[in-house]
Amino acid sequence: MGKTRLAASIADTLNATLVHLDDGYHGWGGLAEGRDAMIDTVLTPLALGQTGRYRAWDWERDVAGDFVDVSPADIVVVEGCGISTPRSRELASTVLWVECVETLRLERLAGRDRGEFNAFYEAWDAQVNAHIAHNDPITTATVVVRT
Repeated sequence: MGKTRLAASIADTLNATLVHLDDGYHGWGGLAEGRDAMIDTVLTPLALGQTGRYRAWDWERDVAGDFVDVSPADIVVVEGCGISTPRSRELASTVLWVECVETLRLERLAGRDRGEFNAFYEAWDAQVNAHIAHNDPITTATVVVRT
C-alpha cells in the first residue's frame, strides 16, 4: 500500500477530511511552490479554524484549474510528496513518512497513469530528493511506515 491508499484508509477510518497535495502542485516543476501554497492557503487557515482554499492543478492541460475549498474539521489528513517541512510540522499533530523499496516504487510508477507521464518522473524525483535533503522529513516524522 502506497502513501495515497494509506492516507485514504486512515481518513476513512477516522472520518477525516483528506487533502491530496497532488491536486495543489503547480505542475511537474512545482513541488515546492505548490507545497508552500498549500501550507499558506490550506493548512494555516485550517489550523486557525478557518476554511482553506487552493487552486487545483489540471495535469492533462498543465494549467491551474478550479478553486477547491477545504472546510475546517476535527481531523485533516494531508497526503503528498514534499508536505513535511518545518512550517507544516508546526501545524500537524502527527507526521507519517511512507517509505518503500526502490524497485517497488518504480514498479508502481510504471503502472500509474498508463505511462502518460513517465517522461516527467526523473525531474520530479529530483525535486523530491531536494525536498528530503532540505527538510529532513524522514527523521522528523512521528511515524515511519515501510511498505
